Amino acid sequence: MKKLIFILGLFTVLVMYGCGDSGNETNAEEEVVEISIGHVGAPVSPQQGAADIFTELVEEKTGGSVEIKIYNSSQLGDERELVEGVQMGTIDGGIISAGLFASSYNVMEAFEVPFLFEDTEHTLTVNNGEIGREVLDNLEANAGLKALSLWEHGFRQITNSRGPIETPEDLQGLKIRSPEVQSYSVALQEFGANPIPLSFSELYVAMDRGVVDGQHNPLMHIEGQRFYEVQDYLTVMDFAYTPNVLVLSDSIWEQLSEEQQNALDEAALETAELWAEEAAEENEEILTELEDKIEIIHKEDLDWEAFKQVVEDVYPVYEEEYGSEFVQFLEEVQAAAN
Repeated sequence: MKKLIFILGLFTVLVMYGCGDSGNETNAEEEVVEISIGHVGAPVSPQQGAADIFTELVEEKTGGSVEIKIYNSSQLGDERELVEGVQMGTIDGGIISAGLFASSYNVMEAFEVPFLFEDTEHTLTVNNGEIGREVLDNLEANAGLKALSLWEHGFRQITNSRGPIETPEDLQGLKIRSPEVQSYSVALQEFGANPIPLSFSELYVAMDRGVVDGQHNPLMHIEGQRFYEVQDYLTVMDFAYTPNVLVLSDSIWEQLSEEQQNALDEAALETAELWAEEAAEENEEILTELEDKIEIIHKEDLDWEAFKQVVEDVYPVYEEEYGSEFVQFLEEVQAAAN
């Protein structure tokens, strides 16, 4: 009898142990947090390049407890839809152009004022330093989301079909396709150019048919979209700097433990540095590939300060349009270059 009781007891323990193991495995699976992040870039784009680095770093730093899933090519919506979705919590996260947050915090559009940033080193000093963090904190407070980091999208360069752009006067009369970002339009109009709002998907055909004379975009887009087929001149002038912002919804952020949140913060900042280096190398390769496809005017052959001065002269217009905080940001960014 005692032997039977012992066997039954042992059996009960084994069953309970087995159930315990099963429960532990389920709990371990439940602890993995999946975060879906969308962007409008192609599979080969500045957004995707940074996203790939971030995804690997998050897996490494969280030990796999956070899984990042990237949806490119507007699979989760265009940039305005991404902003709204993240704010409402219907989309976990997005890699979105800074200017798209201007309706919540207009200083975000100040990043894209032409001839503000001098070079990549200057952008990293601002983005990863006190200025960048303060801007992101203010964005969080005004937009109702978590803003982790500013990532390199690239300096916008100008292409056109009419002639080489070497002086501010060469922009006079050019019909330039420009995104609906007021800071671009104000500057282009000051140069005497005519900014034309047009969707990116329609741009190639518009240039081919002469609806617009030219456009401005980072080199990766100029090469990737084959704009050199319908444009004759490329001026590498660092016309304007476009950063992307990595944002998450408050709801998904609150699902993370403090350790996971710290890991994502670290991964986001490291991505900013690593992607900037990788993007610089890719841009050099692209310029080499474009040499036989389009006439290139290089930055060192321009009087860059002359272009910059034209835009600085309209800072009062920016202040009237956006307020003193907007212009204060511009002045702080310029001071950071020294």
